Amino acid sequence: MAKKRKKKNNQMVRKPLNKKNGLKVFEKKMYEFLRTKFPNEKEIRFSSMEMNIMFVFRIVVPNPVKTEGQNVSSSEMNRIGHLIQKRLREPILLHDGVWYSTIELGLLYCYFCVMNDKRITPQRRMELWQYIGNANEISLTAATIAEHYADAFRKTITAISSVRNKIYSLNIRETYYDPKNPVLEFGHRICVGYARSKKIEIKGKVRMVYRFILPRIHESPWYGQMEASDLKEVYGGSKEWLDIYIQAHALERLKERLDLLDEEALNYAIYESFLNLEFLILSDGYVLITVELFKCKVGYWVANIINDDFVIRTFLFVTHAKTPEGDKLKEICGLERKDVPYWKIDRLSTFMNVGAEQYPKLSAMFEEAGCGDLFKLHNEEFSVEAMQTANLDGLREYVLKGRMEVEEPAEEFEY
Repeated sequence: MAKKRKKKNNQMVRKPLNKKNGLKVFEKKMYEFLRTKFPNEKEIRFSSMEMNIMFVFRIVVPNPVKTEGQNVSSSEMNRIGHLIQKRLREPILLHDGVWYSTIELGLLYCYFCVMNDKRITPQRRMELWQYIGNANEISLTAATIAEHYADAFRKTITAISSVRNKIYSLNIRETYYDPKNPVLEFGHRICVGYARSKKIEIKGKVRMVYRFILPRIHESPWYGQMEASDLKEVYGGSKEWLDIYIQAHALERLKERLDLLDEEALNYAIYESFLNLEFLILSDGYVLITVELFKCKVGYWVANIINDDFVIRTFLFVTHAKTPEGDKLKEICGLERKDVPYWKIDRLSTFMNVGAEQYPKLSAMFEEAGCGDLFKLHNEEFSVEAMQTANLDGLREYVLKGRMEVEEPAEEFEY
């Protein structure tokens, strides 16, 4: 009888480096960083003492491990570890025309630590200070570095989580090897939650809705709920908390109208809209939840209460009818509901190729309506390969010269 082969664990495991080898790796990274960011005719060199000081303040990010009892495959763990490392290498801070990644800021923090060490002579301190030029103006502390790393972790798990599939969370802890050794190590365990769905009746039709679950750091996935006391204008039931569900229709409308965002960016936008929840209740019983990009309001989730559940029905771009800004826009320049999709001002890509200076009268009307920030989005960078073109010239003529007949688009969503 053949023996059963022991199943191999394919998770990539990095062997811990001893101090000697670890110091060599760190030294190589530090010199590469300085050569890349601060090219000088004469390369700076560090003494053994200086390199050891910087080594002590380094930031360590080992591969994540799964929480005990969680069904997360080795390939998933490797993928998440790879994505975290990729995120840490992405540029996040622009200073004096130079971009810095999270890892680079960590190395710069180590450089500051040796520069400000009391064992360093004033002359050497001045040499180190001058070598990096205006980068010495960047404010870095252990707390801000920890925040940058935590932000990279959060962006990773929100990007890969999906309310229609799996939702990941990262339980992060800051670990110090020794009170006398301030090396900052981030230990992180992966938790996973699985999408839940059910069928509910909406206006006589059976619809599939998904339980709204969001990723978090430091805790397990959040199973979204709205506090009933915040919704007393539209809810008179007995429950204290209402479970949040979302229709597939809402997710499709979000993808269609924020058309420059890839899947990961959309997932992050969903997470952000509930991280700092802002909503208003309309007179017809619907609830609008604000969705922002780069601190600019781009639209609303539209929700109402069905059988003691808080159900997100669709997503409306900020210029759309039934939003406060859309109604104000109609009042100012006479745009009807059918005009918004016709002129393509109900999607993000329209506002990415233009600035307010190109269309001053048009942007002034948008500003008055409360959505002028849309014209500022062209200064932001999105992870897209191509952008759609928009006929804002035609829209400007349409508004200034008077309305014309346009083809009535099919109704997309009925309240």
